[in-house]
Amino acid sequence: MNLKEWKRYHERLADQFHPAALRGARSAALATVAVAQRRTRQAPPANPAGKGKGGAVNTGDYLRRWRWITISDGARVLNDHPAAAVIEYGRRPGSAPPPEQAIRDWLIRRLRWKEAKANRAARAVAMAIGRRGLLARHVLTSEDAVQEIAKILEREVRHELERELARRP
Repeated sequence: MNLKEWKRYHERLADQFHPAALRGARSAALATVAVAQRRTRQAPPANPAGKGKGGAVNTGDYLRRWRWITISDGARVLNDHPAAAVIEYGRRPGSAPPPEQAIRDWLIRRLRWKEAKANRAARAVAMAIGRRGLLARHVLTSEDAVQEIAKILEREVRHELERELARRP
């Protein structure tokens, strides 16, 4: 086999194994959704003092919105909740405060405050969050999360490629 034949052979192999690699990437995306959900439950507190309970679960809406979609070159894991970016990357001190209605609902649900008390406090809490900011939770962007996802991707792609190789004589 000369150099040109060798090159064509490897290009043909890449073309043949591309679908297997895509299957592995998509399988890894499915597994990553479970990782995202677990890490959402384990997220540290968002307040700048680091006090309070961890977990980025309030109503469960953010937790339920983790999903994966296929794209032409693999898959994407995403969360389309309106607060997803704030949960992942935080809120800078001095930025616009969150909606008071959301804070009021949180005070009632999480702290079990009466509606009247929550109504009076919601503006002050929202302004304090705007002034102090919120810490990033780094559900999927922390160093250990990225390493965990990379291991899953490697494992799933390797598995699909080995299955494809086993099918060939």
